[in-house]
Amino acid sequence: MKIRRQMVVLCLLLVVLTAARAQYKEQDQQPITFMEDGGWCWYEDPRVIIHEGKLIIGTISGVSGDIRVGVYDLEQNELEGVAVLDKAFEVDDHNSPVFYVREDGSLLAVWAKHGRENKHYYSISSPDNYLQWSERQVYTHDFDLPDGSSWGGVTYMNLYTIEKQGLLYNFYRNGPDLNPTYITSADGGNTWGHTTHLIKDEVAGKQRPYVRYMQLNDNQIGISFTDGHPRVYGNSIYYATFDGESFYRANGEKIKSIAQGPLQTSEAEKVYVGSETKEKPEGSGSVPDAAWTCDLEKDKKGNPHIGYTLFLENSDNRFRLASWTGKKWVDREIAYAGVGLYPREASYTGLIALDPEDPTRVIISTPVDPNTGEEKGVHEIYMARVKPKDDTQSIEWKQLTDNSTYKNIRPIIVAGDGYKVVLWLGGKPWTHYQSFETSIMGYVLEKPKK
Repeated sequence: MKIRRQMVVLCLLLVVLTAARAQYKEQDQQPITFMEDGGWCWYEDPRVIIHEGKLIIGTISGVSGDIRVGVYDLEQNELEGVAVLDKAFEVDDHNSPVFYVREDGSLLAVWAKHGRENKHYYSISSPDNYLQWSERQVYTHDFDLPDGSSWGGVTYMNLYTIEKQGLLYNFYRNGPDLNPTYITSADGGNTWGHTTHLIKDEVAGKQRPYVRYMQLNDNQIGISFTDGHPRVYGNSIYYATFDGESFYRANGEKIKSIAQGPLQTSEAEKVYVGSETKEKPEGSGSVPDAAWTCDLEKDKKGNPHIGYTLFLENSDNRFRLASWTGKKWVDREIAYAGVGLYPREASYTGLIALDPEDPTRVIISTPVDPNTGEEKGVHEIYMARVKPKDDTQSIEWKQLTDNSTYKNIRPIIVAGDGYKVVLWLGGKPWTHYQSFETSIMGYVLEKPKK
């Protein structure tokens, strides 16, 4: 009887995987543990890249607090090794490193603590061995931490380029005002400077706009952001394009020059209108109708697509997708996201990820049936193709994981060198941003044609 039950479970799993493979015909049959002991937040990028056939994974250890880089050989299907860039740095999922490929083929890694210092750290790899890294270097930002304060430092490193300027940008959350800010480097990350205020919040009090960035093209960076934290404000979702000199709407219309000051939310393009209030019912973890940007990608025409979440109540978050058609934004609800990961952060969902080469292909993490909201247990990973007129009733979600013991959360999709890979945090418990023991799991979705 036991053997029969096991056979039934195996057959069901094969059915699930076969159905999911319809979107990616070369997807592997079994999930891979790419790297053990690693975690990440979702407001620093790129956390994972594909370079020279290697999957380069940046993580923070939930056990030791080490800043870690895993190198996985996609052709050989094996982990080459793990390098520790900063030992016992701090256990906090906000601290994972991000990468930039330099002209000589070496990699730049940048990381920082979760608002506890006015510093960020960086290291450069060997051009030929991504497990060999230079000694840690430090950049001190031009402000002082308040006396006796453990808060007010920089957070969230993001590396993107503007080719016409020959500049590498590091976008981050500033300490004194908690607003999106950037510094630049003209030498591939060896030296930094020119601090510039990027976005200014307009909600009363000290707010934290949350931003997702995207390399729209060689000379433009897409920006999707909120008013603040959904725990304290009913966020709307905004979009703008930045070319190092000016801000633009999705249709190319100029908004203003950065020389005129930072972009304010009232000047940006409003894609979704939240409740825009600080009022929330007693016991509610976040303000109802508060949105939170999760992923930002472009389609083959260069049109931006924004994946985001919407908080309705503690037990009910939703996934939404806003797509620019070239003429207008098409915004729709696409799935139920279920309860938040833990009570303190009721807006923390399992997250949504968009395919960077085709944002109509969407991957989500949810503990409920994506179409109905029915409770299913722990967070599982689902995949679907989402068309402009689709909604929660018409989308056919396929499971990538099934009967999991622990949460599978925070998926991302990366592409390069003919490969495409989905990765997420799973395999071990995740209970808090300073309490996690996850591994990096996933599937190779596409491989180069031979």
